[in-house]
Amino acid sequence: MFNKAHTWMILVMTTLIIGCGLVSSVAEEEAAAATPTAVYLPTITKPGVGLRDFALPSPLFAANSAWRQTARAANVLPASDQQILVTYRVLRGNTTDQRPVDYPQTVNWPFMDVGYDNFTIPIFRAGAGTQNVLLCDYDGNLGWPSPTFGIDQEGGPVPVPASAGTVRPNGPQDTGADGHLILYDQAAFTEYDFWQATTVRSGECASLGGGREGTVILEAGAIEFFDVRGDGRNPDTLSSAHAVGTPLLAGLILPEDVESGVIAHALAFALPGLRNLSADPTEPLASDYFYPASTTETDFYSVNPYHLAAGQRIRLKSTIVDDNGATIDEANDLAPITQMYLAALRAYGAYAVDGADGFTFYAEDRHTANLNLTDDEVNALIGRPAGTPLPASRTKWQVVIEQLNLDLEMIPFAYDASWQDGDDPATAVYDIANFEVLEPATQP
Repeated sequence: MFNKAHTWMILVMTTLIIGCGLVSSVAEEEAAAATPTAVYLPTITKPGVGLRDFALPSPLFAANSAWRQTARAANVLPASDQQILVTYRVLRGNTTDQRPVDYPQTVNWPFMDVGYDNFTIPIFRAGAGTQNVLLCDYDGNLGWPSPTFGIDQEGGPVPVPASAGTVRPNGPQDTGADGHLILYDQAAFTEYDFWQATTVRSGECASLGGGREGTVILEAGAIEFFDVRGDGRNPDTLSSAHAVGTPLLAGLILPEDVESGVIAHALAFALPGLRNLSADPTEPLASDYFYPASTTETDFYSVNPYHLAAGQRIRLKSTIVDDNGATIDEANDLAPITQMYLAALRAYGAYAVDGADGFTFYAEDRHTANLNLTDDEVNALIGRPAGTPLPASRTKWQVVIEQLNLDLEMIPFAYDASWQDGDDPATAVYDIANFEVLEPATQP
């Protein structure tokens, strides 16, 4: 939590340092949404081993895409209260409607978390030439190429750009990792997304899993590519490196966002078991996913009709409460980085893009994220006095996202005054919700 002993001058300092401010006005947010995609080129001053030494376009995707549509005027769905209740019960540990019945993991953590290490997204530069990647997941199962590649052969291989150097699929270092990574082709404005990418193996279709460095991507469970100037989705029914078909860059919190002083796009989140009501879950109903999703989860899912569906959009309410039900004084209780994050959740909202064990959002993997701010700019963002030494064992990106996560531990999805540990989560209720479910985004 932001230390209240720090003075309000920290916020003033931050506004001066970051330039365009931290919590932008409605007019500023909507102007950012309408601004054509431009290339933001920060000065790379201290690239470390593996840290990204190139800039991404900012903001990503077309101005009329779901990822840049403002959410302030979007209508709340009539079923929002029921959907919030079902989600709250799941985050309290209710697995009644989760499938398969022998898979569900019990959680009791109704708070947001922003991933920045294992199970998030590293970004690498695409190099010259191509590499042919076998489609084989960490369990040794051959896969079929996405129709976007035009290759009708089980296992592929699929031609993608070569890596410009060493790459590392996300961890942990085992086959339980998602193994996500992005190769970004700057000249073509194209991201190549990988799920369960392999850089080290003991033999063909015998991956050692994620979290391992290599110069060649040997295998992957899924590969897809997207133009980051487009609408940020796949053709209908197609998945991607995300199960629901969205690009890995879509909704990802990037250093470019933080450096600019405003997150001018919607966020992406995951939660246990996205809705799938089909009698055959491998053939999802069209009513169980919404743009920007193009399909939904087929392996681990919920059969509750009020569970959030792939591509559904949520928005943070204008006034929020803490885990004691008290209204949060955001200006004094939360660090500036957290205020920036919450501003995005109000201005643009967030879309459900994947399954997870909790209520998880995505920031760039610490192994590649390169935050180009001075030590004092970082201190201002995390609510610490100028001159405070930063921990030598962490990158600036880690320091900032860790402070964000500390603050998020005081902001529940919903507040229930009667909840006691040991209660049946299937019967949990809430008194106040911090989120609401919105009408779907408009597809370009």
